[in-house]
Amino acid sequence: MAKPEGFNNRGLGGLTLQNDKSATDIHGLDTLRMVELFKGFGFSCKPSSQMRGISGTLHDFDFICVSHETGEKLVVQSLLHLSQQLEKLDIEVVKLRLSTYDCSPDACLVVTDCLPDKVKQLASQYKLTIIDKCSGDSPYDQIESLLRLRA
Repeated sequence: MAKPEGFNNRGLGGLTLQNDKSATDIHGLDTLRMVELFKGFGFSCKPSSQMRGISGTLHDFDFICVSHETGEKLVVQSLLHLSQQLEKLDIEVVKLRLSTYDCSPDACLVVTDCLPDKVKQLASQYKLTIIDKCSGDSPYDQIESLLRLRA
């Protein structure tokens, strides 16, 4: 399985975050809120991170979160910035599938505004978990619910 760049095997729970030079907002997600949310479930979470895939290629993700207990890797990608560019959503989902196929994280969460059915089906086929703002719940509440189910 691919190893996230910037994580090493020393420190808390075998993982230490390094070089955390993140913005306060990544594609519409509050960086600090995301990091704290995952921290509450025993994850080290690094914003604006890269993971090296089995091909040797570095792939960019909005967040890479690693469980202290199990080493489980979750990636979070926000497509909120594309809410007015629906024609680009399917391309971004395909690109994300390529990255997750190469890196093999345990789960990939995709945060979006309302997705067209065609793109939802594509994401489902690629086994990407959609966090959709159309449901009425905030993305943070939906992510928290998913993390509770995994615990």
